[in-house]
Amino acid sequence: MDFGNLIQQAAILALPLLFAITLSEAARGHAAYMLGDKTGQSMGRLSWNPSNHVSLIETILIPLLMFFATSGSFVFGNARPVPIDYRNLKPTKMRIVSLELAGPLALLFMALLWLSGLEVLTAAGVNEPFLLGVCKAGVFVCLSLFAFQLLPLPPLAGGRVLLHLLPYKYAIQFSQVERWSVWIILLLAIVGILGPLWLSPITQLALGLLQWFITPLSFLLN
Repeated sequence: MDFGNLIQQAAILALPLLFAITLSEAARGHAAYMLGDKTGQSMGRLSWNPSNHVSLIETILIPLLMFFATSGSFVFGNARPVPIDYRNLKPTKMRIVSLELAGPLALLFMALLWLSGLEVLTAAGVNEPFLLGVCKAGVFVCLSLFAFQLLPLPPLAGGRVLLHLLPYKYAIQFSQVERWSVWIILLLAIVGILGPLWLSPITQLALGLLQWFITPLSFLLN
């Protein structure tokens, strides 16, 4: 794939990526608010405005680097985490786990919407390359970020869930990994482990689940 095509694909991916990171972090902030913490709201982080969630490194540079490094095979990144004061939450592990999974589940839901939109456009005979491309990119981005956020490294959702499930002694030790998480992720991606062993299997499994879920819609449209 030549560089020009990669630039074109990156432009199509930009809008779904902004929507995805905004939904993911806003969903986590709203979940925290519903569970009793108003920290995110007081700091204006429950907004649906993407600029409130964008991080130069995690939202822009890392996704671009991974996209071009893998010739468009994968894109993943993260937004600025919504601040949460866990002391304000009811100390129930299941509540905390549901809070941490709010972002990934929101991404899965958005992927379902993009996939449904693609199904409707296809059934309607729409051949506009940009619209179809954005819908396909939306599914790709949301599922890639869904799989990425489940990676068991803090501050990603999978890592935060693991922190809350581990005994306190081990959770404290595991939390020290956070300062190295970005470099660990980059290393795993560069050596070619992250995609085949983690992102691809989870993405394919989630896609299969969503395709099964929209089977009734496909039946109605066809």
